[in-house]
Amino acid sequence: MNIRIIGIDLAVSAKHKAIIFDPASNEFVSKQIAFRARPHDMDQLLDRARQGAPADVQLVAVLEATGMAWYPVSLYLERQGVVVYRVNGQKTKDFRQAFWKHTGSDQIDCRILARLYYIAPERLHRCPLPDGQLLDLQRACRAFDRWRKQDTAMQNRIRDIDRWAWGGLHKLVPAAAQPWMREQWYNPWRVLAAGQEHLTAAWATCPAAGKTGTAWIDRWLLRAQEMTQLYGSPEMVGYDALQADMRHYLRLQQMYAQEQERLTQEKILPLYWQLFPDCPLTSLQGIGAQSAATYRAFIQDINRFPTVACFRRWCGMVPRSHQSGDAEAKGMPLSKAGPNLIKATLFLNAEVARQWDVQIAHIYYRQMVQHGKHHLDAICACASHLSSRIYAVLKEQRPYQLRDLQGRPISPEESRRLCLQYTVPEEIRQRNNKRYRRNKREQAIEKRTQKRQQRG
Repeated sequence: MNIRIIGIDLAVSAKHKAIIFDPASNEFVSKQIAFRARPHDMDQLLDRARQGAPADVQLVAVLEATGMAWYPVSLYLERQGVVVYRVNGQKTKDFRQAFWKHTGSDQIDCRILARLYYIAPERLHRCPLPDGQLLDLQRACRAFDRWRKQDTAMQNRIRDIDRWAWGGLHKLVPAAAQPWMREQWYNPWRVLAAGQEHLTAAWATCPAAGKTGTAWIDRWLLRAQEMTQLYGSPEMVGYDALQADMRHYLRLQQMYAQEQERLTQEKILPLYWQLFPDCPLTSLQGIGAQSAATYRAFIQDINRFPTVACFRRWCGMVPRSHQSGDAEAKGMPLSKAGPNLIKATLFLNAEVARQWDVQIAHIYYRQMVQHGKHHLDAICACASHLSSRIYAVLKEQRPYQLRDLQGRPISPEESRRLCLQYTVPEEIRQRNNKRYRRNKREQAIEKRTQKRQQRG
């Protein structure tokens, strides 16, 4: 079949650049062509690509995923019968450095993209074009993630202030009482002036008081006394101004939570149920409707991944590999390919799944106890296995059946009971802690230094 390849280097605001490659002659049959995402400009590009070619020539376009600039170009070209491939920009960069290590330009990128299909067509896969509703779901999932990140950043900001203004609160004041304390009693001088009896009565009027009791108030008063002795005067810290800031931060946190809830209930879940009414992803432990909507929004058609290995690589939760001769590198970092939102969702889902799915709980236990991995490393291993299950469930379009370690079907209650048998001991967690390992290394270095000094 006669083919001509159009390599397109997309731009966000400037004109796109394209070049036409003829595999039959192994030559570029055009100079660099600049065009806009307009029907007239793209029709001229296609006419130039067909010029001098047989009537049955098949046009192929290879372009990068640059912002959303790829979407109008890809959609119009597909409607004109062009086969469009969208590649990751990192792949173009890696290929470019093999030919022009210290040079980069639009013309070079166009040539690289055109040659990618000719040299390694098996590494390119057509990506289905999402329609308007699927794009709307993607935007909603990204917006939800942005609100979640802002909420997390605000939590970190509040905890940072707690560390220096109160010496830390996460072990001192119960989580249910922390918003009440930050909003009304952040000044330790006011806390001491109120006294235990008044604080206990004030806390008893809060709805969350029944969950925590009042035993913590004694520890809180003791810490307030320590803070007054440490700083000497409330003016040195400005606790009243800090109190006002805390109230503002708590209002922002409430707004972030409301926006996440609004997006979930008004847009994400209705679109997910409308587009994927029979999606079996929620049968997997740890994956709710919110996470399932995120996966389906970005995976789109699971058949675009020919194998589970391709899907796992796209998710980015697999380690890099390097082998040469008889040597093979071990313990390499994750590739981190694929959308960041997919990786973050997989990580959060794996944290929940290990508590309810005994097979994933066993993976986590083995990584922590037998291989000495840190908690985060073990969760990433669980996320990698969870991605394989996502692929299988979507490929076969049937719900997931929980099974024990021998492969026998079990109920969620039985799986949870078995998960509790794989609880990692606290001494193992401390042993695998990065701080503990760093201290051990420093102690070893100190011992070696002392031995050298004694010998010297």
